[in-house]
Amino acid sequence: MARNSFSFTVFGVDPAPQGSKKYVGQRQTKSGASIPLIVESSPKLPAWRKAVADAVSDSVEMSGDFSRFAGAVRVDAVFYLKRPKTVVRLYPTKPPDVDKLCRSLLDGIGQANKAGKGIWLDDSQVVEIRASKRYAEGLPGVAVTITPLI
Repeated sequence: MARNSFSFTVFGVDPAPQGSKKYVGQRQTKSGASIPLIVESSPKLPAWRKAVADAVSDSVEMSGDFSRFAGAVRVDAVFYLKRPKTVVRLYPTKPPDVDKLCRSLLDGIGQANKAGKGIWLDDSQVVEIRASKRYAEGLPGVAVTITPLI
């Protein structure tokens, strides 16, 4: 039986963007060549991706349904960001960018696949993303629903 949808949440961890890189120096290869060392600019990224992977794995485990989506899927995600104390604007129109938040979210979901409790075969199955970012009234995080399109 195929899944109708799959939902999970991650709260209590700041959503971290993925995609911006920064140069931190050079490193030597075994052959002695010098190559640039580039790392993700967000130090929160590893913890965020792990939190997403853990939430997916826990939700799969709790549902008892270990099937995976086999075809095209849509991902709906609402990211909840901490509101800076001095900010009064309604929407978070400053970084992080929503597309970079989506990138880290999808990679976090993919980490659950590597742990054996994933929800799809590959993130290339995502053909549609509907994402928004809001200021959190409570804890920061994300609410996600994945729906098959076939």
